[in-house]
Amino acid sequence: MKLKKKKIIIISIIVFIFLLLIFFVGKIIADTNRNPYGNRCDERHNVPISDSQLKKVKKKFKEIEQVNDIDVFTKLCTVKIIVNLKEDVELDVIKDKAREALGLFSEDELALYDFALFVSSDNKESEIYPINVSKHNSRDDFAW
Repeated sequence: MKLKKKKIIIISIIVFIFLLLIFFVGKIIADTNRNPYGNRCDERHNVPISDSQLKKVKKKFKEIEQVNDIDVFTKLCTVKIIVNLKEDVELDVIKDKAREALGLFSEDELALYDFALFVSSDNKESEIYPINVSKHNSRDDFAW
């Protein structure tokens, strides 16, 4: 009789531990499926950024002669601007174009979207580039 009670207690403990493991693993998996931006990105459907705006940003940066290639796109709540230069350009020129590009967006868009700017140069010995800066939606300018 004692042996039977011990078996029941041991099996109950094992089942309890197994259920706890399943609960914690399920909680970890559920947390990894969450949006890294929280629910702020839900609003992007109410404040979309059009392709024409992204083309204007491209055009703004193409005003710099040394621009080799540029890509502008949105990913969730971030406008990504990737610029490749043929040769180095003064950093102030890039800063000015970045500010001008921000001027192409409405206050609502600036309050919702983050901006990421990556600039690289074909000059492998560049002391300035690559640079990677961002602008959080709560800031007025890029964090240089």
